[in-house]
Amino acid sequence: MDLARSVYSRELKVSVMRAMDAGESGGRVARRFEISPKLIERWRAEWRARGEGSFPGTGRRAGPKLPPEERTVADLERKIGQLTLENDFLKKALQHFREHHPPAVVSGVAACAARSGKPAKGVRK
Repeated sequence: MDLARSVYSRELKVSVMRAMDAGESGGRVARRFEISPKLIERWRAEWRARGEGSFPGTGRRAGPKLPPEERTVADLERKIGQLTLENDFLKKALQHFREHHPPAVVSGVAACAARSGKPAKGVRK
């Protein structure tokens, strides 16, 4: 069963919160607007925390507004953290290969001759 999620406008949410602030009971407001009382309580918590800045719109919640310089610094710090994680991973991988995998044979002539038991031609020792 495919149930679509209800989307409520900011104006509706603000109207509900103003009705609650005017002293109307939560149950009465829920019945009047045909909204779950639990949903109204969630909206009310956000309304108390952020006031008129509540309910910014659909999608992600708006984070704190930072000046462009601080936003740039935050982006750079995030990038430094990401690069640090990548470097740590690569260091661990390199250490693993050094410990568990012997270096590759540069010239296959000596290795092949050793396996076959025949003397290698033209190989200097």
